Amino acid sequence: MRPTIRPPGTIALRKWLQRLHSWLGLSLGLVLAVMGATGAMLSFQDDIQARLIAPLPVRAGEAVLAPAVLLQRAALAQPGKAIARFEVDSDPTVPARISYVDKAAGAKERETVLLDRRDGRILGPLPAAALFDTVERVHRWLAMPGNGKGWGRIVTGSAAIALIVLALGGLYLRWPTKPRDWRAWLTIPPGRKGRWWWREVHLLLGGLMMAVYLLSALTGLWWSFDWYRGGVQRLLGAEQAEKVKARGKPDFALAWQGFDAATAGHSYQRIMLIVPEKGAALRYRALPVAARHNRADDAVTIDGATGKVLATDFAAQRPSGAVIVASMFEIHRGAFFGLPGRIALFVTSLSLPFFAISGVWFYLARRRMKRKGRARRVASVQPIATP
Repeated sequence: MRPTIRPPGTIALRKWLQRLHSWLGLSLGLVLAVMGATGAMLSFQDDIQARLIAPLPVRAGEAVLAPAVLLQRAALAQPGKAIARFEVDSDPTVPARISYVDKAAGAKERETVLLDRRDGRILGPLPAAALFDTVERVHRWLAMPGNGKGWGRIVTGSAAIALIVLALGGLYLRWPTKPRDWRAWLTIPPGRKGRWWWREVHLLLGGLMMAVYLLSALTGLWWSFDWYRGGVQRLLGAEQAEKVKARGKPDFALAWQGFDAATAGHSYQRIMLIVPEKGAALRYRALPVAARHNRADDAVTIDGATGKVLATDFAAQRPSGAVIVASMFEIHRGAFFGLPGRIALFVTSLSLPFFAISGVWFYLARRRMKRKGRARRVASVQPIATP
């Protein structure tokens, strides 16, 4: 039977790529499987949590507290904790979210709770927040000590580089003799059974998902290596602006007035306030009503001590390179391409454990076949009889 798929290059190069493919898969396959499974869980995090939040029974025409008043009441509700983030939706039935950091206890992790927008009362923790926080730590740095500043991000970044090599190397190994024939890419050669059939499935799915894997890996490196992030920013002509600073203690009411003045005439479906650990440079991220995704938002920095506008970055005015940089997270999880993109990233992420398991199986099967082959060769050699 003539093989359907033949190596496009020399046999030596093919053998070298086969060994590299096996070595990378065995050494970092488990890490990629964990990253894929956790990435799939995070694909629809926002939708899941939104479904778990009970809407507020706000009647038509009933007034809700202004964001600045909500912030003041939230600060009084937890006097020993510092406010780190605050998020309010244009829909009054959606509870506000606020994140605290217990600096007195030396904690660095944020605790997010829901606020009743009618009276500022704390309704309870954000549903499934602890679960998704743990999943995100595992996905980004394998929950290793140091979080984003530890060795975990180096390991996951190395796994992302390995995924790029695995995808491109697998494409080379699978390249058919007739690449213009769609059947060579989308069908399994007849007569394959058992392990050989699963090997063809491994190759077929890997070829179909290669582009998505490359996208995931290339964007995932953004959070692992500073040199990579800086290089991409320079390549796109969108180097990150220097962070502005402001001294003093922030006044939320005064800062919100400055934000309203800076965004006059704009309509937003959601506004997030990010409070720095030190100083009064409050950062607002406001999502326009017709935004393409969650990161296509307007960024405004306000001096919370004076209400002065320190910096603005409106999404509609960004050049194409800055749009890509600002949307890197949404590109990574597929939301940049709408619901089809998110589904594609979900499916491909969920399939990474299959590639890891099947790759180990194929490796062990090859080792077993080699041992049997050596045993047969040894048994076929008859000892020379001596007189």
